[in-house]
Amino acid sequence: MAAEGSRPTARRPRTTPEGTRRTGGRRPASRLRRWAFPGLITLAGVAAVAIVVAGVSAATAPPVRAATPTLGASTAPVTIVEYADYQCPYCATWAKTVEPQIKQAYIDTGKVRLEWHDMAWMGGESKDAANAARCAGDQGQFWAYHDLLYRSQAGQNSGAFSKDRLKAFGRQLGLKAATFDACVDSDKYGGAVQADFAQAAKLGITGTPAFFVNGQRIEGAQPYSAFQSAIDSALAGR
Repeated sequence: MAAEGSRPTARRPRTTPEGTRRTGGRRPASRLRRWAFPGLITLAGVAAVAIVVAGVSAATAPPVRAATPTLGASTAPVTIVEYADYQCPYCATWAKTVEPQIKQAYIDTGKVRLEWHDMAWMGGESKDAANAARCAGDQGQFWAYHDLLYRSQAGQNSGAFSKDRLKAFGRQLGLKAATFDACVDSDKYGGAVQADFAQAAKLGITGTPAFFVNGQRIEGAQPYSAFQSAIDSALAGR
């Protein structure tokens, strides 16, 4: 079954059976790819990622160190490493449909741990949302905020994830407003979010969502069956 995900493209939007793609116009250097189906990674895509990473200013302050958000027991024999963007519609689809099935069957039973990494490539609101989720994590609400962001998508860089809206989400979850708002305004975890992006580039990831199941790479919003097969193989030691 073809994977769904987000890739950078180069034209005006048009709807296809696989999702919405861009055609026409000039592509910003910072754009990555929208995964419509699994396939070969082009040299151009890798080069684009390299340009973005190389363009980070050497004067940027070192990132605030933060624990990697995880879901599940630290002793779980299988780890799923996820790279995703909060504005990516395919990431939202996976988070709302496949992730709950994995949680029920494997995470809640102690067999799998899910490890989150930001790949905030779709614009400023992606970066702000990623920072805000980590700010929520300071108050023990990373996953609740993560889920709320995916339920609240409303168009790329359309204001859905403006800082005012991100702060309102914090109030909706009952976070301590003063502490959370200050974290959002200061971009406390901006460096950490960028560090995740740089790591994704080193791994050759050029689209979201992307996953590693005990090292086995899965690209795009694959169905539950694809993850079930990979997890069961990992549990069996294959």
